[in-house]
Formats: sequence, C-alpha cells, structure tokens
Amino acid sequence: MSAELQQLQKQIARMRWYMFMVSGVLFTLLLFAFTYPEQSFGIIRAKGIIIEDSSGRDRILIGAPIPFSKDRVRNDTNMVRKHWAKRFGSGNQYMEWYKNYYHGAEGMVVMNEHGFDRVLLGDKLADPNIGKRMFESSGVLWNDKEGWELGGAGVNTTKDGKSRSVMGVDDKDGEAVHIVALEDGTKGLIIGGENGRLMIGMSKKDGQWFQNKQAFTGIKYFDNNGKLIWEQQMNTSLKK
Repeated sequence: MSAELQQLQKQIARMRWYMFMVSGVLFTLLLFAFTYPEQSFGIIRAKGIIIEDSSGRDRILIGAPIPFSKDRVRNDTNMVRKHWAKRFGSGNQYMEWYKNYYHGAEGMVVMNEHGFDRVLLGDKLADPNIGKRMFESSGVLWNDKEGWELGGAGVNTTKDGKSRSVMGVDDKDGEAVHIVALEDGTKGLIIGGENGRLMIGMSKKDGQWFQNKQAFTGIKYFDNNGKLIWEQQMNTSLKK
C-alpha cells in the first residue's frame, strides 16, 4: 500500500508543477500589462491559440474547443493505427471504436515533440485512447509519453447532472489508486491490483461501491468479480 501511496504523491506533485507553470505564465502576462500600460490593448479575444516549439511543431493547444493541429497524433488515424491499435490484435476493431471517441477539449492540451497528448486541463476533456468516458470530465489529466492516460484529478458529471470528485493514478494494468467523493455520499481510498481492489472509507446505507445495506465505515477487499473476500467494520456503534 505504501508504494501505491508514494506513486500517488508523485503524481500529485507533478500536477502541482504543471499548475504552477500555467499560473506563472498568467502572472507574467498580468504583470507585463500593468507594468507597461501604454502597451496594453485591453481584452484579447481569440477562437484558439497554438503555441509552437523552436522547430515549428505544435506543442500547446488552447481554445473552447481547442483548435485542430496537424501534429497531434489523435488527429492522424495512420499514427493512431501505428502506435495504439497494435495493442489490440489486428487493430481493425480498435479503429472502429476510435471513430466514436471524443478527441477535443475545452481548455488546454500540452503535447510532446512527437504529438502525443501529455497534459489536458479544462472543461469537457477528451476521452482516453482506451475507450469512451462514462462521465463528462473537468479538471486535469496526465498521460505517459505515448499518450496513455496515467492519472487525473477533477469533477465528473453524471448523466443526471450529479457531480463526483475523483483524484487517481493508473499503472500499466489500469486503475491503481483513487481518492473519491461520490454523489451518493461515499468517500474513500480505492487501491486496485491484479487480484482485486481494497477499499478504505465510509458510505451511507445502500452504498453501491462498498455494497453495504447499512451505513458503513471500514475496510473491504473484493476480488475481480466483485465478490467480497474480507472486511473490517469500524462503525459498530452507528445507528442502523
């Protein structure tokens, strides 16, 4: 468990660094505007902004939605088939799934020099390249150097308009460690592994995640089929 928590701490520190970088840029722009008021032109309006690197490659996309980029892997089906579809046998089925993914974003996308999304920040973020999201996501997401999602933090909005706050990190096997505050009152730490998931937290009665009929505070371990293997309840004094 300690190794998973250390991984979560590293991912949170990385997210803070990205937020610090963005905040620094905004602060510099504001400072320049107030330092040289004679050069200020007031409000800047734009449909989108593309920032290039020294080699002329698109690296940062900003907009609502973000503008199209020819250098972005997600916009090039040949690159998608080459780098991502190969993980799914022939890749033909994956390319059919890929057609229905949401690739845009309302905010900012930072890409590496090879065109893979590394950081997404804003409202209504893109689907991961492994499937469609179950909820509309707003917040920040980070990927590995080939665009595979490894974590994020933000608010997910359900189809009926309810909100859930989630912060999590993934590994090569999928979801690894998540901290959640769900719309049904469930609050907890979820650690996923090869043989199941360990859940630490609390839930009101009839909770879906802890599979509890009565109010619950404690620890539960489920196998990969959702079967309860072990539990330790800590709220025996609570009213039923």
